[in-house]
Amino acid sequence: MANKFEFNIRVYIEDTDAGGIVYHANHIRFMERTRTEWLRAAGVDHYWHQKDYHFVVHKINVKYSRPILMDDLITVTASVVSCKATSFVLQQNIYRGEIMLASGEVELACISVDGMRPTRLPEEIRNLILKELGQD
Repeated sequence: MANKFEFNIRVYIEDTDAGGIVYHANHIRFMERTRTEWLRAAGVDHYWHQKDYHFVVHKINVKYSRPILMDDLITVTASVVSCKATSFVLQQNIYRGEIMLASGEVELACISVDGMRPTRLPEEIRNLILKELGQD
């Protein structure tokens, strides 16, 4: 798997506001869906069922460049930027064809089940991230 995962999403009316433009918070939902599909495509399909840790968005920065419209077929990408012991950063972009509509940088942290402290990334996921970065 190259360090640029792509996932296609069709925009439906429920994703839009009264003007037929995707509501700003839904950009983040599209990015979340793509991150989940990235892990699934890499063979990590059980992380949402585990009981040893949780992933949380620690920081997110989204830039909205152009509107996403009703019935658009968009491509959302995810590329690993960096990795630490308890967190990693992804660059995520949303395109319609070759046109970038939005971009975001998302830092995901791994925390204990009780949500009280950072926890080391699970080895399987850390190895995937390091492979994406070419550091395996």
